[in-house]
Amino acid sequence: MMDRGLPRLGRITDALLAAEQARLRDILQREAQLRRALGDLDRHQRNNLALPAAELAAPRALGADIVWQGWVGRTRARLNTELAQVLVAKAGHMAGLRRAFGRSVAMDQLINDERVAQRKVRAARHAATQEAQMIIYPDVRYR
Repeated sequence: MMDRGLPRLGRITDALLAAEQARLRDILQREAQLRRALGDLDRHQRNNLALPAAELAAPRALGADIVWQGWVGRTRARLNTELAQVLVAKAGHMAGLRRAFGRSVAMDQLINDERVAQRKVRAARHAATQEAQMIIYPDVRYR
């Protein structure tokens, strides 16, 4: 009979792996949001640069274009800083995920090895029983 501890440990390692995957999923979602925000910022900047000079004359006269360019620069710097922090967190969580995955795979292998060993023990016990029956009843054939 399989030790009850191995399947229980297997469920625990699977739960730890799922928790690490959930943490990483949150980080990946935040990374995607930041990359989208940077892409939107780039698109808005390109659209602004593509405007005809006549449409930009009034904002330039007031200095609004300089204020907008400053805002774009600050926003880009903030988004890039936050993205860098998210990427560092992602790298740290990837290491934890690899560890949890390795533990889960190792536990699955232990459980499978234990099942194979139990099958061998049962087969040997069955063979021994058949041999004993053949000694007791040599004229009867058993399947």
